[in-house]
Amino acid sequence: MLQYKIFFRWVAVLLCFGGVFTACKKSSPAAIGTPTITRVAQPLDSTGIDSGSFTQWVIIYGTNLGTTQSVNFNDQSVPFNTLYASDTSVTVQIPRAIPQNVSNTISVKTKGGEATYTFTVLIPDLAVGDMLNEWTAEGDTLTVLGQNFDLYDLDTAATTVSFTGGVTANVVAGSSTTLKVIVPSGAQPGPITIKGPAPLNISRTTVAWYRDNRNFLFDMSNFNGWNGNSYLSSGPDPAPINGAYFKVAKSWQANWAWDPFCSNNCAMPAELVSDPSQYVNYALKFEMNVAAGPVSMPFPLYMVFNSGNFKEFFFDVSGNNTYPFTTNGQWRTFTAPLSAWGNLSGFSFSNPIIMEFMLKNSTAAQSNFAICNFRMVRIN
Repeated sequence: MLQYKIFFRWVAVLLCFGGVFTACKKSSPAAIGTPTITRVAQPLDSTGIDSGSFTQWVIIYGTNLGTTQSVNFNDQSVPFNTLYASDTSVTVQIPRAIPQNVSNTISVKTKGGEATYTFTVLIPDLAVGDMLNEWTAEGDTLTVLGQNFDLYDLDTAATTVSFTGGVTANVVAGSSTTLKVIVPSGAQPGPITIKGPAPLNISRTTVAWYRDNRNFLFDMSNFNGWNGNSYLSSGPDPAPINGAYFKVAKSWQANWAWDPFCSNNCAMPAELVSDPSQYVNYALKFEMNVAAGPVSMPFPLYMVFNSGNFKEFFFDVSGNNTYPFTTNGQWRTFTAPLSAWGNLSGFSFSNPIIMEFMLKNSTAAQSNFAICNFRMVRIN
């Protein structure tokens, strides 16, 4: 019976939030007395919890709660028109806001007084990830990817971005997951530092580099591989971002045919050669421009290590196995962590090592993409 009671209470909450009622009150007068809180639980689960996350729905159980006027998690208030109160419970959503004063309590104020309860709100970390295109040109818009930028006040024009070389710029647009900045003249290859305004004054330096020029696998301007010369291009479609690139507009055979567009001896970082267990800290990065339209990227990118051992990997450039894939004719940075290749323990990284790149599948298809700047870089 308890599950049914909780279920119907939750239906009432949804109706309330859906606008059926302008205020969420009981039809009979609520009892006015000193409120108490006995436990906090998730909807449809009566088991008590002592912590919760931003935007999580919770039910606060107790007595004399029907005249609830406000609910606070730490010092952050729940909007009154989003809570549902009865004599024995209040249903609320934990605010998505970082508290200035962390008291690790819930406080419920009613007409009969105030009750508090020990409860920890888990504050999500600020995550600064890759750049959408690490080789964005000066004067163009560089997009930094991450999580919770808005929570830490980094999504405003008061946020400063400092480039290697000393030049700075301000964020021109931001959201919870992206920061956009116009690359200033004089920006040099290297990490960038993002610093937010007071009072948080959050500062983070990226692991990813702007115009990352570390450990190129080979020189595309002087390519000496045994597959690839016929695909080399310097533009104009698309315009290059760092000299020559492979323009892979071709037909791919069916039946998993072996047909590389690049085969070459590739330089490996000295750390990987001397300590192969470090592979978990490295990734293969590159830039790719995939045409928009029916002919784009039909399959994942197939890549192979060959150093006496043989290790292959189908890299899902789409991120969710959705093909055909396109970047809509824009250059984008792609990161293939070596940890995603499976267990490379015991694999030997020689310097150089043979690497080959292609598309292959059980069915035939056409492709139209450009790719360049193959590099092996540390990501941890």
